[in-house]
Amino acid sequence: MKKLFLVLSMLIISDSAFSQEYYEIRTYQMKFRGNLNLLENYVSKALIPALNKYGVSSVGVFKDLGKPEPAVLVVAIPFANLNAYAGYKEALEKDANYQEAAKAYFEQAGPEKPLYEKISTYLAKGFAGHPVMKLPIKNPGRIYEWRTYEAYNEDALRRKVAMFNEDELKIFDRVGLHNVFFGEVLAGENTPCLSYMVAFENMAERDANWAKFSADADWKRIVNDPRYVNSHSRTVRKFLEPTSYSQW
Repeated sequence: MKKLFLVLSMLIISDSAFSQEYYEIRTYQMKFRGNLNLLENYVSKALIPALNKYGVSSVGVFKDLGKPEPAVLVVAIPFANLNAYAGYKEALEKDANYQEAAKAYFEQAGPEKPLYEKISTYLAKGFAGHPVMKLPIKNPGRIYEWRTYEAYNEDALRRKVAMFNEDELKIFDRVGLHNVFFGEVLAGENTPCLSYMVAFENMAERDANWAKFSADADWKRIVNDPRYVNSHSRTVRKFLEPTSYSQW
């Protein structure tokens, strides 16, 4: 088993020095009064250690800042390349330590004891202009803003991604929208769309820096650029806080 993980990790590293990452983003929608503690125990003590051993550098785990009921748990997993994503489930199936640590979670099957309503999953490919994840804010109390931009069609999405790569990412950096990841969604709900996450020290910094963005001269220029007009149809936004065991 150690040899399997060593070989897989070497393949991941050798194939990914400067490539665009892939992101699996899961949202666990809990059942009303579902056992969130059991799910978190699985994620923190089974899933994350197994993914780290497989070669995933860091796993982000978040709760909704608004504390909805039923609760949600968001898990973000970066993969160095598509081969790494394609192989991880088989690797976990063969990992005896993972299987043992996940036993209590796997036993939650049947109509009388469901943990969650569903898992919604996105698979996204990192932007050329922001190919790998960054963790720019590490202080306690940090918050994350996760946005999804839905597009009218595939060409509109292409234009919105180009808008980010050619212009918008530079503005984000300049005004203090601390970029974590950006990805074009390849599979998931409400496609065509893109998804990204930015981080802030607190909500006050978030509000101040988005105000800077809205007032930025370059933003005002590109938002009216004919190349980018009608490039997205709807924005979905969530404010998140990391769990104590999140690696982001």
